[in-house]
Amino acid sequence: MDPNVSLTLSKRADETLWGKAISSLGRVVYSSSFNIYVLLIATKRSSVLRAFNNYININTFKDETKRDTIREKYKKAFSNYIGTIEKYITENIYTKMQKGSASIDEEHIMAKYYEVCKYKNEDQVLYRTKLEILALNTDWNNVQSTKSDDFLSRYKAFYLYNIEESYKSQLRHDAILLANAKQGDRDQYEAIYALIDTYIKEVLPILPESDENNAIIKDYRKYVAAIDAYDKKDFLELRKRLTLLGFTRELFEFAFPMVAREQCYKEILEIARIILTNYYTDSEKFACYEVILDAIEEYADNVLAYKTYWEKEENKIAYEKFSEKFATLKKLARIDYEQYKKQREILFIKYDIFFMDADKIKLPEVRDYYRERLIIHHALRIIKGKAKLFDGSCHANRRLLADKATKKESPIDKIINEVRNIADKQFEEYKKKVECLEEYAQEKALENAKDNVEKNDLQKRNIFNVVKYFASNDKKYKKRKAF
Repeated sequence: MDPNVSLTLSKRADETLWGKAISSLGRVVYSSSFNIYVLLIATKRSSVLRAFNNYININTFKDETKRDTIREKYKKAFSNYIGTIEKYITENIYTKMQKGSASIDEEHIMAKYYEVCKYKNEDQVLYRTKLEILALNTDWNNVQSTKSDDFLSRYKAFYLYNIEESYKSQLRHDAILLANAKQGDRDQYEAIYALIDTYIKEVLPILPESDENNAIIKDYRKYVAAIDAYDKKDFLELRKRLTLLGFTRELFEFAFPMVAREQCYKEILEIARIILTNYYTDSEKFACYEVILDAIEEYADNVLAYKTYWEKEENKIAYEKFSEKFATLKKLARIDYEQYKKQREILFIKYDIFFMDADKIKLPEVRDYYRERLIIHHALRIIKGKAKLFDGSCHANRRLLADKATKKESPIDKIINEVRNIADKQFEEYKKKVECLEEYAQEKALENAKDNVEKNDLQKRNIFNVVKYFASNDKKYKKRKAF
């Protein structure tokens, strides 16, 4: 048989549908990196993509039963897809870890899976959402490295839709846990900030470009990612949290409830006030103080401005007054920015003192620092002296009688009072001696001054007489010569 004929026949066999399928299957099976789970994930991925295309266009179907069947098919295909990736992690990657042949990426995947598994018996919702995020990220990295651009564009739409839904559902669940958390439980707050941070780092750059997304990424690199380069200080960590919390207004407007957002802002203000008391240098205190001012501004703009239900009418009235004053101050910023900063600082300090009084927060060191700042800006006047009650007044007599009636001196107090009286008497005697010595010294100084004055007067008189004598003799001599 002619070799050219056999070559043309095999080429024609590969051009058919079954020929292409068999050849591609052969390439996968006989490749060096073949694993049965690679084939299973590929089949589950293709089925879930077909179900996803119908699920996106569900509104085009008018029949309600058809819509229900499409939803059920998509849910079933998606759960099978996630379950297959989980088996790939638990069986394939785990065996590689035992043999010591796993790559660095596979070790990271296994470590994240162990972190997810700790929620399996504690919280099924959190376990499910974290597992979905891990499975989607794992398969996304595989698709990026192996598949073509056409398939990548189709899979990207599916990946972004589901990864965003998973992040939003986890954030909603974390907000519920935050509402039920005990006071002082910081782990729930840290989980929320970590979730927002990973979303901005991993998901936001893949989303379609827009002005809002680009602005968030720019601010994140400027105010959050750059913080790691500095010394790790508490107020810098609070600044990072405050910035991440501000991004939730645009990224998770409906997924993150207003109650949870308010709780986070209050927690930042509470920690910032405590940190302010722990610093001793003026620069660190002022940096922490600026974080408090920025937190008050964002809390007012992002939470209180949209609040509809108030527990106390006093808080509502106080915020309305605050918002009116702050609105007028914003107009001043265009004219005189330095004056705007001073007036803004004064207004925020007064509003924070109102918060502290409403929540019954003492913190005298914070109040003292606020008082110093108000004095610097001439918003607080120092009144010298104290109010005193004289012995003859009726209030003083009543107070003395009440003190005598309530106070009973113990033997130790009597000894202390006697010693104190003796010391007071000795001090008064010593004071009198010092006064006498001062008077004697003053008298001596006056006498010496008088003697010096008298001596100077005698010297002046003698000089005057001598000059007068010589002048008179000189006149007589001139008259004789002329004669």
